[in-house]
Amino acid sequence: MGELARMSGTDGGQATDGPDASGTADVRRFAVIGSPVGHSLSPVLHRAAYEELGITDAVYERHEVAAGELPAFLAEGPGRILQGLSVTMPGKPEAFALAAERDETSTALGVSNTLLRRPDGSWRAENHDVHGIVRALHDHGAGAVVTGGVLGSGATALSAMAALIELGADTVLLTARSPEKLAPLVAFARDREVEIVLVPWTEHHRVLTADAAVSALAAPGARAVAEEWTARGLDSLPVPGVLLDVLYDPWPAPIGAVVEQVGGEVADGLEMLAHQAEMQVRSMLGVPSAPVRTMLAAAREELARRRADA
Repeated sequence: MGELARMSGTDGGQATDGPDASGTADVRRFAVIGSPVGHSLSPVLHRAAYEELGITDAVYERHEVAAGELPAFLAEGPGRILQGLSVTMPGKPEAFALAAERDETSTALGVSNTLLRRPDGSWRAENHDVHGIVRALHDHGAGAVVTGGVLGSGATALSAMAALIELGADTVLLTARSPEKLAPLVAFARDREVEIVLVPWTEHHRVLTADAAVSALAAPGARAVAEEWTARGLDSLPVPGVLLDVLYDPWPAPIGAVVEQVGGEVADGLEMLAHQAEMQVRSMLGVPSAPVRTMLAAAREELARRRADA
């Protein structure tokens, strides 16, 4: 079965949940891609923006694209008619690699979450994850950050590191269960003359001493850490200036819940997602701004609907 045929089913290719899925020539077509992608809230966020902005000539869909499939998806599959993509994992490194042009943040991090088709058919890669983290932290009071903290490793943790530096951090506390995976974060910080404090995983609570901290842990790891913190005694935990927990469903997420219990200010991952989506809408549609509050409200409403249906 060819690539286009394989991707055309409801489980993996051409989306069936968006308006005007016929490929009409005068309609601008955008989509979120990744694997798994069925749970993605990007269609809700983008479509809410389209409605508020009165955009009637654009549609936004979703496509399942596994690791290694992005080039073929764009050349031979449904991606060949798209003008832009929101890229989730595992496609972010591939999006960066295939682009003919990259924005400054993509270049610095080596990953991209947005692809925009250029007039010659090639792609421009952008990274708005860092912006999303910066804005989510800023909305909860993170102003002049001196000390930052990151729980976890990987692409999201690297974006968190970049965001904390953008907010002014000159020292960043890092901790991960596998400390060798922190090497890209350490290198990124040292290239920018930012001091790194490697916190042993057995003392991961020390990250909460930061002015602004980000938990980039996946749900299983986050639950284990939250249980350890609770067993340690909430009275003994430091209270960060503000914490962003990148998880959002269900909410409160484990790390966020503990920090809220000790009186800390907490931002959730949905706020981060809404802010980065707002920047994607700007880039994709060429508009000066997008209604991030409306987008966030729509995403929260959709999550509530899913929970009610579960």
